[in-house]
Amino acid sequence: MKKMFFTLLVLSLSILGACSDTSNELEGEVFRVFSWTPDISPGDISSDNFNPSSGLGFDFKSSDKVEVRSGGETFAGNYSLENNTLSVDLKDENNEESLALEFSDFTQHEQNEKLYTGTISKLDIKTDGHHRVGSNLSLDGYLGFYKNN
Repeated sequence: MKKMFFTLLVLSLSILGACSDTSNELEGEVFRVFSWTPDISPGDISSDNFNPSSGLGFDFKSSDKVEVRSGGETFAGNYSLENNTLSVDLKDENNEESLALEFSDFTQHEQNEKLYTGTISKLDIKTDGHHRVGSNLSLDGYLGFYKNN
């Protein structure tokens, strides 16, 4: 009886763990990223015509690879999504870390399934000088991520 209970417990926990795994949730998705401002109304969000403009895009190529496009340039890197925190580490042309970003409270918007929101909780430019992606972002900035596909 104890073995059967233990087996059922392990099976249940395995199923729950698999259901809560968000590691592949973004794979294959392409988002336009824009600043979230107070003038975006709930009616705009739920509209089929909601189409924010943005020069910043995230293309989640696989379960851990991302390409970020900004100003005509593309930056490759890695990402992870755990506990509603999206972490992105971009690399430079020498394959060295150049920018680390973290978005807390990264969640799907309740009124539009194509829209995610998040707050920049980490913005760490690791290279000397200026990084194009990080230059237009600010710590604690609230962003929208709109599915482009």
